[in-house]
Amino acid sequence: MLRYLLKRLFFMIPMVFGITLISFAVIHLVPGEPGMLEAEMNPKVTREARERIRAFYGLDKPLHVQYWTWLKRIVRLDFGTSFATDRRPVIDKIGERLPITIVINLLSMGLIFIFGIPIGIYCANHKDTIMDKLLTSFVFAGYAVPTFWVALLAMIFFGVYLDDLAMKYFGFSLKLLPISGIKSYDYGDMNVFEKIFDISWHLILPVGISAVGSLAGISRYMKNSLLEVLRQEYITTAYAKGLPGSMVIRKHALRNALLPVITILGLSIPGLIGGSVIFESIFSIPGMGQLFYFSVMARDYPTIMGILVIGAFLTLVGNLIADASYAVADPRIRIG
Repeated sequence: MLRYLLKRLFFMIPMVFGITLISFAVIHLVPGEPGMLEAEMNPKVTREARERIRAFYGLDKPLHVQYWTWLKRIVRLDFGTSFATDRRPVIDKIGERLPITIVINLLSMGLIFIFGIPIGIYCANHKDTIMDKLLTSFVFAGYAVPTFWVALLAMIFFGVYLDDLAMKYFGFSLKLLPISGIKSYDYGDMNVFEKIFDISWHLILPVGISAVGSLAGISRYMKNSLLEVLRQEYITTAYAKGLPGSMVIRKHALRNALLPVITILGLSIPGLIGGSVIFESIFSIPGMGQLFYFSVMARDYPTIMGILVIGAFLTLVGNLIADASYAVADPRIRIG
């Protein structure tokens, strides 16, 4: 098992290098540079001033020289200084927001695992029943509808509609679920348990909505995989020996049926990390996704590259965990 994991870690190195190279080239192909927007809107800025701005940011050097300089810093975990007006180290800005994004993604993966797999198992055991069709229709409706639109509808429903109904019929404001941020205004006056509850309450909407889109894929793969396993001869033999149906599924079928589902869970990690940009911007969550959006708008190259590198690393780590889980579920993989 250790040899298998070391081999996977070794292959991660060229992948990270390739991701940084492609990302660096694509970013510099985008029109606009740091400080150029202000310079173009100000007629008093001369050509010499614009060249000094480019030299100040190091953008006057050839692209390969910029990349090599940046790569040498990355090896020392130095992501440089942000081009934004605060001029803060990029690693500090990312370090403040990264835990929030990781927590949201972990909670989303947990919801997908907790609800998606049982739905798939239930639908496989009750194939073509009314409940199977209802659950399938529900999860695929969540998959088909754009998640950002669902997020906006949820904000309107919980933040406006329910509040108006409460004021109309009961005479008081009903703040059922928070629709922005991760903390309340009086967060500083709370004790430890109240702070944990407050943050958890604020994360219900973004975490729940981010998990809805992936439920359909996971539950569908789980259902099809389990149905395929249940048709195998060793499952028929287990039933012929008189084993209870729950034991046959739990002890014999489920482990083999989980193999493709583990792969799908690993492949869904990049989508969750990329989706953080949308959810954190909509719900005003100060995470890495929101920082990435603001950095792209400001052409803050060091921050953009730092976020891309860390996001790529987290994605590869997630895939490594999926590979390790795959090897645990199927010993033939790590032996081979």
